[in-house]
Amino acid sequence: MTGFEGADGEAAGKTADETARQGGIENDDDNAYTEGAPKRGRPRLRFPRRPSRSSTRTPVEVRPPEVLGGDPDEVEAVAEKIRTPGGFAAGMSALGAATLGSVGTLMPGRRASDPWAGEDMDELGVDRGSMVAATDGVPLAVREAGPTDAPMTVVFVHGYTLTMDTWHFQRRHLADRFGSEIRMVFYDQRGHGLSGKSSIENSTIDQLARDLSTVISATAPTGPVVVIGHSMGGMTVMGYAVRHPEAVRDRVMGVGLVATAMAELSESGLGSVLDSKAMARVAALINRSPGVFTSGRKALGAIISPFIYGGSFGDPASMSPTVARFVDKTINSTDVLTIANFFETLTQHDESEAMPILRNVRTTVLCGDRDLLTPLDRSVDIVEELPDAEFVVVPGSGHMVMLEEPAHVSEVLGDLVADAIVEWRERERLAEAGGRSRDSGRSAKAS
Repeated sequence: MTGFEGADGEAAGKTADETARQGGIENDDDNAYTEGAPKRGRPRLRFPRRPSRSSTRTPVEVRPPEVLGGDPDEVEAVAEKIRTPGGFAAGMSALGAATLGSVGTLMPGRRASDPWAGEDMDELGVDRGSMVAATDGVPLAVREAGPTDAPMTVVFVHGYTLTMDTWHFQRRHLADRFGSEIRMVFYDQRGHGLSGKSSIENSTIDQLARDLSTVISATAPTGPVVVIGHSMGGMTVMGYAVRHPEAVRDRVMGVGLVATAMAELSESGLGSVLDSKAMARVAALINRSPGVFTSGRKALGAIISPFIYGGSFGDPASMSPTVARFVDKTINSTDVLTIANFFETLTQHDESEAMPILRNVRTTVLCGDRDLLTPLDRSVDIVEELPDAEFVVVPGSGHMVMLEEPAHVSEVLGDLVADAIVEWRERERLAEAGGRSRDSGRSAKAS
């Protein structure tokens, strides 16, 4: 018996083909799937459910996803949004309009009904906490949920100007779904949340990838791992794959890339703003002119933070005020020097070398079709390089898709984890069978 057998051991032990058949996935030319595998070249559309609080009675499940979508009209509607905004002017225009439209989400009493009223968005603070020293000595704040001896570890990496708390709903949903079968690891990226500040020289995707490696080594030195990254966190995950291909091959059973880009962020969305000459001058003032440090910080914060918040939601009018205020607070609490230090790496990074490595890993690419910070076409770029990846487009959602449609995104990522569990069990079974075969061969030779 392996570590994944228990309440759901029978389901977990089934083959991928068996679980796919039981999931009702048909094998025909008109369906978006064939025998459990995504059909090439078409985005997978799953439709959001209304937010709901997870029940602790939800059973642990290891099953294929319930699939909806594939309608030509829906695919065409998404295809029309695959575009590259035309540089700084278009980026500023789109984000500016969104920013103005988002102001109302912060108004007290804006909506009579708030589905998340009273929700404690800092719930991760009750989990086991520790500090891990990065390779350059920067302390990284880490939180863990689930038993330390769980057979699968899921590591979450947050995005630019955010913190580990943005995975609030996924932490709850996956804990309810998998129970003691998984351990979840969350951490604040350098310069964010409770982690230490970083120098501008080490505010790079390369260093963030090293940080992720350090966290994995400290919290899960052995055993299978699923790694999930949002925005800059997704870039971190891809950077980790480039720099640690052996670890990815041997231990990483699943990768989730949420609202991110593998390269060329400077051409669209937030990158078109960060890569502007005006932003570069303000950042230079902060880093090189002590005399204008304070005014430079205020100027940059006044310009950048509202744009990041404004581009966070696909439909600001429908957002929970509780969640909206949480996102606004998180962005504004990020040190402005950290915001400036990451300008260059966000606009110039290129993690395309990760694609050949990730082709051999179960990967889910997920984004909202109204994401103004890392637009939909950036996810399409990744999927074009990963033809076997699951591609989930969440209609009506923006950059903070995991907070906008928490139940929906949690289900998708939960399916990624479930598939990873099945894959690891299969590896263990084959390894055990291979060991028996070798032992049998040696016994026959001895006799």
